[in-house]
Formats: sequence, C-alpha cells, structure tokens
Amino acid sequence: MNNTEITRITTRKHIFFFLFQTNIRHEPYGSYLGLYREMNPELEADIDYFLKVVNGIAEDHSAIDDKYKSFLRNWEVDRLPIVDRVILEIATFEILYCDDVPVSVSINEAVRLAKEFAGDGASSYINGVLSSFEKSL
Repeated sequence: MNNTEITRITTRKHIFFFLFQTNIRHEPYGSYLGLYREMNPELEADIDYFLKVVNGIAEDHSAIDDKYKSFLRNWEVDRLPIVDRVILEIATFEILYCDDVPVSVSINEAVRLAKEFAGDGASSYINGVLSSFEKSL
C-alpha cells in the first residue's frame, strides 16, 4: 500500500468513528466536529475528503439510506445496527458522489470496516446490499 491508500483507509475509519459517535450521542454533526478534529490531528492530511463525506451524509442521510434500502432483505433501515447503517451510508455516498473512488474500492472498504467493527455475518450482507445497489445503477 502506498501513503495515499493508507491515508484514505484511515480517513474512512475516522468518518466511520465520527458518524457512529454522533449517532450514539444523538448530537448534531457540527457541535462535535471541532472537538473531533482537535482530538485527531492526523485527520488534517485528508480533511477535504472527510468533510465531503461527513457533510454530504449529514445534509440528507435519509436520501442516502433510500438508495440502498430496497436491497436489504428482511430488514428495515431503522432496525439496522448503527454500525451497519453507518458503513452502508459511507459506501453509498462514495458510490454516488465520489468519482475519484472506484465503486469496487468503496464496496471493499465497507466490507473491511464491517469485518473489523460489525457483528458476525454483517460483512457478507453489506457486500450483497452494496453489490446489488451497484448493479442497479
């Protein structure tokens, strides 16, 4: 891996941590953003990407959820574990709005996050949901 890949992987983890924490705390994104950046100075190396994804999801996460929800089998978005929903939102946003990120990378990174942070089996169904979403485009 080169430094760009490491930076983007690290940035995705920060996006995941930030969104997860704001969901758990039920805080608006803006009230926590300054503190999060202060606590994670390494994030400044890829801050533009971090802000693009975080702000994009914050602006209308329900529209992001609407894009992948038809591919959930026997699940509703509001019943998904927060970890899984945040991972799906990040990947869906990337697929739709980050032209510099190949779709396969977005899906692979979502699976990587799921293997690291989600429950058993989550990586498989996240991969299936995102693969089906990609095919629908």
